[in-house]
This record gives sequence, C-alpha cells and structure tokens, in this order.
Amino acid sequence: MIDTPTNKDKTYEMLWSCEFCGAKKLLGKTHRHCPECGAAQDPSRRYFPSEEEKVAVEDHVFVGADVHCPACQASMGAAAKHCAECGAPLDKAAAQVARVADATAEKPKEPPPKRRSRKGLVIGLVFAGLGLLSILIIALALWTEEKQLTTIGHTWQREIRIEAFGPKTESEWCGSMPGDAYSVSRSREVRSHNSVKTGESCSTRRVDNGDGTFTEKQECTPEYRQEPVYDDKCNYTVDRWSYARSATASGRSLAEVPVWPQVVLRAAGTTIGSEREGQRVETYTVHFGDAADAAKTLTCDLAEASWRAVPVGTRWKADASVLTGLLDCTTLRPADAR
Repeated sequence: MIDTPTNKDKTYEMLWSCEFCGAKKLLGKTHRHCPECGAAQDPSRRYFPSEEEKVAVEDHVFVGADVHCPACQASMGAAAKHCAECGAPLDKAAAQVARVADATAEKPKEPPPKRRSRKGLVIGLVFAGLGLLSILIIALALWTEEKQLTTIGHTWQREIRIEAFGPKTESEWCGSMPGDAYSVSRSREVRSHNSVKTGESCSTRRVDNGDGTFTEKQECTPEYRQEPVYDDKCNYTVDRWSYARSATASGRSLAEVPVWPQVVLRAAGTTIGSEREGQRVETYTVHFGDAADAAKTLTCDLAEASWRAVPVGTRWKADASVLTGLLDCTTLRPADAR
C-alpha cells in the first residue's frame, strides 16, 4: 500500500543509477531515461538520496506508481495513456501498479553484517547457559522414580485454633477506614499517578511514492511525565478477632481413636480479651520404610479413611521426585498393582 502525499509532506526526487553506462545519481522523476546513453530507467534501481543530495519536487501531483509498457517494457508515469517509446496503449499495464509499488516500497539498504563483538558473544553464551539450566531444573523437577514401600507406622493430630478479641493496628486510605477505628493518625502519601503530556518526540519517515519521488512524513509520538496524586493515609487501631493460640491432641497408632482436644476459653463474649474457637485442622500421616534404603522414612498425609486402609506391614509403591525425594501420594497403590 502506498501512502498518498499530503500538503504538509515534503516531496523529493529519488535517485537511480544506469546499469548500462554506469551513470550515477540520476533523478527518478526528471530522468526517465539515462542522459548519458538513453537507456530507460529501471524503477528497481531507485534509492533514497542523502540529505545533501535531496532535490525537491515543486508542485508535485501524485498520479500513482509507474507502469511498464507491456510491449517494450519502457517505464513511465501512471497517468500516461500510451507508451512514449513505442506508442502502445497502456490500459493493460494498470495491474503493474500494485506490483511496482510493492517492489519499490521503502526498503532502506541493509547495512553490511556486523561482526559480533566478544561482549555480545559472552552475553549470548550466558543467556544460552541460563536457558539450558532452566530446562535441566524443570526436567529434574518432573523426573520421578518408583519406590517400593512398607508401612511402618501411623501418626495423627487434631488442632483447634483459638481466636482472641482485641486491638489490632491497621493502615488504610482514610476514605476506606472502618467506622469503629480509634487512635487515628494521618499522613499524606502517594496513592496513584496521573499522566501529564509534556511534549512530543518526532521523527521523519521516508515513503517511496513509486513514481520516481519520495515523501518525507513527520511522525510524532506524545511524551508524558508521571505526576503523583496524594491522599490521606490513616494508621489506626481497631478491635478484631485474630489467631491467638492452638489446642492440640495427637496419637501414634491406628489403635487410638482420634479425638478433638479439650478447649478451655479464658473468657466468652465480645469484650477485650474474649476468646472463641476458630478453625479445626486434622492431619493423618502414614510412615513408610523405603525398600532401597532401610534407614530412610517416607510419609504421606491422607484422609482419615485412606489412612486407616494402610495397616502396618502392608506393601505399597508410589512415585517419588528424584530431585526432592518426596512421595507423590496421589500415586500410592498396592505393591501388586500395575
């Protein structure tokens, strides 16, 4: 797609070189033929001039990218109705406009490949090494091996977490502070930032018009600074329930019936110092001996019903992480299972 020049854009002539006689820096719009040998201009050999070589095109009217005569292949402006070389009609050459536009779109000459510096090579090797290390760590984390296990014991624990009602120090934006807060202190702090426009950063882009000229288009990007927005921050005290202590009961065999611990609250109600029962947590752990290492003990935390279904002396197998040695208890199965 070609950018159509506007009145604000500046238009200049492209340059080209004659491939037959070697003439250099010929004007893309003015010199449709080489002034030295008369050869027709090859649009594919046009290029952008340097700043010192720019030739402005006064009152330029863009009529479309050049077309080639289908009879003699001569190049001329898209507004022409007949070929200036052989007189052939150009109505069949309209389809060439898009092809020429694509071929002559702005494509700055690629600089010669730079030799990679030693510093760049070192940085590349470091990143490659880090990538390989990451892959190795992931592979180790996923690598498992099957363990042959024998049940050697059971433990259980039941915990009741006790909460106490009392003062807590908290901090919040003053507009969101709870209504029962007291001992309040305020301070001004940055809450957010506003983007404030400070100007523009502009650059010039060269666009090949496809007719032997190019246009310099100025493109600007707005620049902003971050301006802090201040608000009141409140530090305060508020009376709330929070964790204070735990009561626990535990055992070391299947023969014991797990029970919840006796809880004695220091005070009831909602006054300062009052207590109440909070979350209840129960853990049932099976201990296994490792057939490959008699000195090693492995464990699994299971639901109570599953815990009871793994009696001492029975044989099991499960997958374990090679990296951490921990069992994947979801893979626990009887030793004779496949």
